[in-house]
Amino acid sequence: MLLAAVLVCIAQPGATEPSTKAVKANVIDLFNRAEDMQDMLSAGKISPQQIPNPHWRADSCKACHRAAPTANDVALRSKDINQLCQSCHDAISATKYIHAVGMEPSNEKRNRMPEQFRQAVKRGGGVITCISCHDLHMQCKQERFEERRENRFFFRGGPYRKRTDLCFNCHNPKNYERLNPHDQITDEGELNQVVCLVCHTVAPNRRSAKSINDVMFTIKNDLTQVCVGCHKWRPHPSQPAEVSAPGKNHLVKPSPAVLRQMKATEKAQNLILPLEPDSGRIICATCHNPHERGVQRDPRADVGADGFNRLRLQPGEIMCMSCHNL
Repeated sequence: MLLAAVLVCIAQPGATEPSTKAVKANVIDLFNRAEDMQDMLSAGKISPQQIPNPHWRADSCKACHRAAPTANDVALRSKDINQLCQSCHDAISATKYIHAVGMEPSNEKRNRMPEQFRQAVKRGGGVITCISCHDLHMQCKQERFEERRENRFFFRGGPYRKRTDLCFNCHNPKNYERLNPHDQITDEGELNQVVCLVCHTVAPNRRSAKSINDVMFTIKNDLTQVCVGCHKWRPHPSQPAEVSAPGKNHLVKPSPAVLRQMKATEKAQNLILPLEPDSGRIICATCHNPHERGVQRDPRADVGADGFNRLRLQPGEIMCMSCHNL
């Protein structure tokens, strides 16, 4: 299965639409050049949609192996397992992926691990790598392809009922309590500034901060990433069409007409519809209020806090009309 519905061939100038056979041959060629994938992408020779998915298919061995694997030599294209995965995937980071890589597990975590996890860490050089959690054998051996139905990301030891069940192969659940970043006021009625640091680099000064432009965030260039790190649900009407159900992408800079309507709504409803400071784009917090009631000193900024889906406006036609003149 390809990332795109149909892989587009890298056509030569003047070439006609490729046949099914030509498309398949081109996919195999890309697998043979897996280590060049990111350079080709950067140079504009291929688009992200043209990167073929090597997982769960029997003809993609060359994407990871330079030759047929043997008991003595798996013949991987790169000795660095993470680098091998990054031939197609983005650079692995703690902010984008569930688990960072490169750290050595403590003795406590090693002792908790099932044997297959310990062996995977050993194969990764004694540190956490992609294969610590992902069982590559599952998705490359055709006799195991049926497992894709219940474990499409080939999680080691899976399938799991909850994502955290995978984590607790190594981590002791008694040491962890799920943090709700929206629970920002203590039982004593004080602001819990530690929780503020989930989204902000510095806890905002509530007396001097007048708007979203006066606070700093842990992510600078795309504030939607602050939210989607936890909220993974799809589809969502404000998500780009390529990662959601077909529909309008709301996460854009509003047109002058839409911006005028938003300003009119703010005045009429006595609320604030914040935009991303630098870009002026609509973000998750434009429609949803991420704060607990009472955190914001300005009552206009407090609208929607702790309400239904934390919406600043009630769902339905009135929400659409806050931006669009119907």
